[in-house]
Amino acid sequence: MRDNGISDAEVDCGHDTFAGLAREALNRLVSERSCQNVSVRREHLDHLMQVLAKHRAFDATQVLDEMGLLRIDPATVACAYVPEAARSLGEQWAADQVSFVDVTVRVERLHELVRRVDEILDVASPISGPTALVLVAEAEQHTLGAFVVALRLRAAGCGVVVRVAPVAAELTQLLAANRFDLALVSVGCQAALESGAALVRTLRLLSRAEMCIFVGGAIPLPDDGLLRETGADRVLRDVSALLAEFEECKQDLTLDRGVRKTLKLRRMSAAKGDGVETSR
Repeated sequence: MRDNGISDAEVDCGHDTFAGLAREALNRLVSERSCQNVSVRREHLDHLMQVLAKHRAFDATQVLDEMGLLRIDPATVACAYVPEAARSLGEQWAADQVSFVDVTVRVERLHELVRRVDEILDVASPISGPTALVLVAEAEQHTLGAFVVALRLRAAGCGVVVRVAPVAAELTQLLAANRFDLALVSVGCQAALESGAALVRTLRLLSRAEMCIFVGGAIPLPDDGLLRETGADRVLRDVSALLAEFEECKQDLTLDRGVRKTLKLRRMSAAKGDGVETSR
């Protein structure tokens, strides 16, 4: 399955078959702890699955209106029902109940829902929190999870920009024109690990170590291993914990800046012959 922005020539994240790719992409799009405070009703999810499966033109606005009649607001559709629908598709694929073409079409329809909700929230939700840059590493085959995360952050009042497999020149231009408080790098599989680490290094260089950099995703690595391989500040597996994690990371960066400033002053004093020792 190919999402917009990823060419067919790119590698398949370590999967040899469509079956492995579909299971990886659909079963693990979003952490199971995401939207943990939202209850998904089975009958409403079944209705959404039926709408996705219909062989007619898909209208995301109409679907959101229908869900609204069930007292489900657009943000809940995108943040809770879309991930559950994706997981259901993965289960159906694993059970050989749907074709790969059907999975592809229905996931694209989920993308349309998320994009439409994003447009609604962009108008309705003023920015009151930090600004975040969400990056999807090269070699990823799915981006739905990253866009759902971005939408959840926007619903929480954050300013969010998403980029899929950006090159260094694009990031340079983006960071020169915008200030971001934090970045989230999505790494979903082993094949994307090197690209994810390169994104972290580029962000660190361009931000002059002034940005909190998180890394996360479905990659099957323990947190300490993921930190070691990427060089990020923190691992994020649960988007609901982001703001608390960001505050802690920000404090750590402030302390680091203080240490660097002290060392710089000591070196300058020593260079001037003021007799201040830089080490013992």
